[in-house]
Amino acid sequence: MHKKVIAFINRFTSGGKLKDTITTFTQGCCYWFAYILHSRFSNSIIMYDPLENHFVVEIEKRLYDITGEVTGQYNVICWKKYPDKKGIIRGCIKF
Repeated sequence: MHKKVIAFINRFTSGGKLKDTITTFTQGCCYWFAYILHSRFSNSIIMYDPLENHFVVEIEKRLYDITGEVTGQYNVICWKKYPDKKGIIRGCIKF
């Protein structure tokens, strides 16, 4: 599965060449890329790091964002279980 996820991300960013796309999904729209990954890989879970204010997706115990695999870089919790979503939804998701 890891290779499929990385291949999807690479196709989405032209192998990292689309710097504007990477910037968009790392500086304000990370939830939306997590949503795209979650929609594409049904066995995934959207995760959130409240200290970094960053969304990633967990697939088979590995974490991914627009930059690729980011396992170990974030201290995440399941977005569905996150207790206070109001400000995050307003500021990040419905920006």
